[in-house]
Amino acid sequence: MTLFGLALICAPAAFSADPAPGLTATECEVWNRERSFADSVDHHDRAAFTEHVHADAVFGAASPNTQRGRDAILKAWSGIIEGKDLQLVWRPQFVSIGTDTNVAMSRGPFTITAKNEKGETQRVIGQFVSVWVRKDKGSPWYVVLDGGGPPPTPATEEEAQKHLAAAPATCPLAKT
Repeated sequence: MTLFGLALICAPAAFSADPAPGLTATECEVWNRERSFADSVDHHDRAAFTEHVHADAVFGAASPNTQRGRDAILKAWSGIIEGKDLQLVWRPQFVSIGTDTNVAMSRGPFTITAKNEKGETQRVIGQFVSVWVRKDKGSPWYVVLDGGGPPPTPATEEEAQKHLAAAPATCPLAKT
């Protein structure tokens, strides 16, 4: 089988938007931490935002607009946290933890709403990816890498709301 043929077979499963079978309790810890991180921006709470960011975090990871370290991130995100520059809303949708149970990845939808130079409201939608770490099982999770997927795409208000609604309102804990 060719690589292209294999990609056609595997791609639907790999990128399916079907609900996951459920997350582990530890994955739900990360899901809840990501949600509280998003809430810190929703509520314009700089202190809460700061409490989520690892001292050596990298935001805008793998992009030309990388911010390295908590201080640089706080400076770059100041207007976002305050709600002045734009409105950024994101929700965790998926969380995965591998064999190192102190490292996790979360992914989900985001929307950005801002005014253009004419004062018109514009929206874009996309997907974020965050990597979380902790020292050990008793330590809090901190975001250490944050970035997105493909460039965001323009959206209507209805499309933006639908995009965010793809993420569950609460962590989808697996039934045991």
